[in-house]
Amino acid sequence: MNINIIHANCDPSLAKNRELPLNAYLVTYVCEGEVQYDVTQGDGRVSIFDHYHDKYGEVKGIEWTDGRISPKFWNYQPPAEKKKKR
Repeated sequence: MNINIIHANCDPSLAKNRELPLNAYLVTYVCEGEVQYDVTQGDGRVSIFDHYHDKYGEVKGIEWTDGRISPKFWNYQPPAEKKKKR
């Protein structure tokens, strides 16, 4: 199970960001009687549901975000250039 929480306990409007990866979801769940939202990246809805259900118990919904970036290029850091030996 590969889960990456991008924004924890956030405003649901953050899911409208087009700079998120394609495999990002807005998760609505209940924690201590309060409805909360997370923007989460994962392998799929089932693994995300399992993670939140095991951790919090009540999952209200899992929806796609407006992300448009390929997951392999999202937050990509090019390797540092090595100095050439002389």
